[in-house]
Amino acid sequence: MTGSDPKSHCAFITSFGGAAYCQDPPYLMRFCEFHFDCFTKGEIDQEGRLSDKLDDQTRRRAINFHGVKLSDDLTPAF
Repeated sequence: MTGSDPKSHCAFITSFGGAAYCQDPPYLMRFCEFHFDCFTKGEIDQEGRLSDKLDDQTRRRAINFHGVKLSDDLTPAF
């Protein structure tokens, strides 16, 4: 899902699939509540991309897949 109306979904851009957005509704600064919390912790940048400084792979996957609708045959390994 790439999302057509940027005002209808979170601004977080997952690295899964290249350009899929979190589909949760915006809360603050165009981020959903979860990704806004990640932004305040420095885990993602203002553009909605994961920080290169975040080296906890489990946390990176949790952030990456939050709010992304996957097809039934794809399951992330947490």
